Amino acid sequence: MLRWSVLLLLFPACAVAAPDFAGAVRPVVARHCLSCHGEKKQRGGVDFSGATDTASAMKLYRHWRKAAEQVRSGEMPPDDEPPLPPEDREVLLGWIREAFDTSRHPDPGPPLTRQLTRAEYSQTMKDLLRINFDPAGAAGIPEENVVEGFGNRAGGLVLEPSLMEKYFTAADLALEYLFTDAGAAGARKSLLGPGPPETKETADTFRRILGTFLHRAFRRPVAKEEVEPFARLAEAALAGGDSFETALRKAMKPALVSPHFLLRLETPVMPRGTVGRVGDHELAVRLSYFLWSTMPDEELLGLADEGSLSQSEILATQVRRLLGDRKAGALTRQFFERWLQLPQLGKALPSQNHFPTFTRSLRNAMEQETRLFCENLRGEDRSILELLDSDYTFANAELAKHYGLPAVTGKEFVKVALRPEDHRGGVLGMGSILTMTSHTDRTKPTARGKWILEVLLGTPPPPPPPNAGSFAPPDKNREEPASFREKLAQHASDANCVACHKRIDPLGFAMEDFDAIGSWRSDIGGKPTDNLGQLPGVGEFRGISGLRKVLRDQQPLFVRNVASQLLSYALGRELSYYDEPALDRIVTAIAQDDFRFSALILQVVESFPFQHRKSE
Repeated sequence: MLRWSVLLLLFPACAVAAPDFAGAVRPVVARHCLSCHGEKKQRGGVDFSGATDTASAMKLYRHWRKAAEQVRSGEMPPDDEPPLPPEDREVLLGWIREAFDTSRHPDPGPPLTRQLTRAEYSQTMKDLLRINFDPAGAAGIPEENVVEGFGNRAGGLVLEPSLMEKYFTAADLALEYLFTDAGAAGARKSLLGPGPPETKETADTFRRILGTFLHRAFRRPVAKEEVEPFARLAEAALAGGDSFETALRKAMKPALVSPHFLLRLETPVMPRGTVGRVGDHELAVRLSYFLWSTMPDEELLGLADEGSLSQSEILATQVRRLLGDRKAGALTRQFFERWLQLPQLGKALPSQNHFPTFTRSLRNAMEQETRLFCENLRGEDRSILELLDSDYTFANAELAKHYGLPAVTGKEFVKVALRPEDHRGGVLGMGSILTMTSHTDRTKPTARGKWILEVLLGTPPPPPPPNAGSFAPPDKNREEPASFREKLAQHASDANCVACHKRIDPLGFAMEDFDAIGSWRSDIGGKPTDNLGQLPGVGEFRGISGLRKVLRDQQPLFVRNVASQLLSYALGRELSYYDEPALDRIVTAIAQDDFRFSALILQVVESFPFQHRKSE
């Protein structure tokens, strides 16, 4: 979708307040929009009938954003409706522009209490206890049910009773491993010191050990009175006959099921209803879970304890340090793979009858190519534009053979230089993307085009109408389609479908030179592949090279979408209009640094919503 900063460039802001919605804008909407987006009819699932005043209209932010894009491009009103008069067009776009402009009054968004995801919980337990054991897996803690967006969205995480039971089990299993497994001798020593203390020193030792442990577990300083209940629990267990280690173990368990551990609680000191910077410890937690999906390490926590982490130079140094650490591989697993929808590859089932070379190992190789490409983007601090086109990829012998690349030997993956005649480069040439957007026996241009719009450009089409996924029975009064393209065109000719398919299908057909498992082909059944695309306002383009040119022309939209996705992931929530000024600054800044990945990360960390919070 076209973002607000782009709209502001297209329609420069006037030095006036937004027009009154009820008096000025509602009549325009009634005249031109409600016949298709009202109580009786909701084309594309959009209903503007509830927008009667400014307050109710503001709740429909995403619909207005989409409307602005379509008015600008001429897609709305549709061809069968009269065009918007210039004065009505300016009233509508002027209200949208002004009503959602928060640049004068920055807003970090709603205050959120974020729960550790399964992956975050698992890695945090490993790092906290210094053990090589996965308590989440052992206790059966389930993966998040991600319907849309990323698994760390605060709104989709709930501490249900059944999940709490698993956290109790996981705590028991983790502590049992820590205190009994031979492989954890080093972890126990770092926690307990040389051995059990003398009896007269036991109380002090409990408080020292538990104070340090709680500081790390709660990811913030803990007062003596917070440590005291845990220390008394250990003393009571010791008095009841338990060993020193067993008593300590009983005191540690409540910490591992505490809200202060399972939740990312933030308590900025500020008056109610105001906005302020988060403290250094909150910043350390935000940073470590953003880049590492785990707790801050000793260096990061130490800087927070000193109160120096928020200093811009120190913060930038820490961002680069964290990005260069192997733990930052979490960005590939939790951000890139989710954003690119890579888990969908596991659901792809190419028919062995049609594609006998598609094996489990080839599927794994496709997945690994995408993963290594994203890791390299981070590790070598490459430009995010290489996601659209690059002169290299990663392959082992099996994948190189599948792609027709120069000889690569062995099962190990190596970086491979690409030639123009290889037709690869960037994610659009990767077997993982091409396979997961195909049917079992053929390509699926609509799915491929939709993936480009939704994932790369952030402009997803509206949901299809009911039964849109099925081809209608042949019409006896209509000539049989000569090609699959004609068949799809007939299917998409419905008035409710044609507008979206005009945007989707040309992108997908430009990728027809790749078959359903990503092999290159120059013909289908002896006929040249039909790889011609045509878009309104763009014209004709052909094949993957033409598609890449189209996407290069859409570079600002792509860059803003990547920034938007990463900011959303960092904040753990869906973005809204109040995030647009931050996105403006991020996009402007990274353009001046050749769109390098580290520049994007640093700008997200330095953004207003990342470093600020509303009081409850």
